[in-house]
Amino acid sequence: MEKFSGTALLGLSIFAGVVWTASCASQEAAHQPPQEAQLTQAISPPQRQDPPEPLSPAARAILKGRMASHARDMGGLVSAIMLLKYPEIAQRADAIAADVNLSRPVTHDATELNSSLPEKFFVRQDDLKAAARVLGDAARNLDPYRVANAYGRLSEGCVQCHADYRPRN
Repeated sequence: MEKFSGTALLGLSIFAGVVWTASCASQEAAHQPPQEAQLTQAISPPQRQDPPEPLSPAARAILKGRMASHARDMGGLVSAIMLLKYPEIAQRADAIAADVNLSRPVTHDATELNSSLPEKFFVRQDDLKAAARVLGDAARNLDPYRVANAYGRLSEGCVQCHADYRPRN
């Protein structure tokens, strides 16, 4: 039987430690929830660096009260999600879907207040409503991973809309 020197044994010990550490790290990554990538995307800054699209003072006036109410709704929703209070998540998601209801202008007449909002705003609004409905359904199914996934999509839409229209400080 061949004998190993102290240096060879030290090298073998270090190699074994590295292999063991790498295997533990890969096992931890395999057990990550599926929504981690969406969460990362939702909290990451937007990819483009364009300035936000300007909104008229009339459009900002329309949105000011709505956004304050929306911020309260989202805060309550996040609290319910963190504690997995499924009935409350469903109720809050349904309320958000119902509250997202600014109508597209029928004409481009200046007397229609909503005509001061760009079409892209209404597209974002439709996406928010759909995401809130998916979140409510996930909560009614008591599925924490679907809830997390749906909330990631909902919050991603909020961040995108804010990137589109909210002035940056």
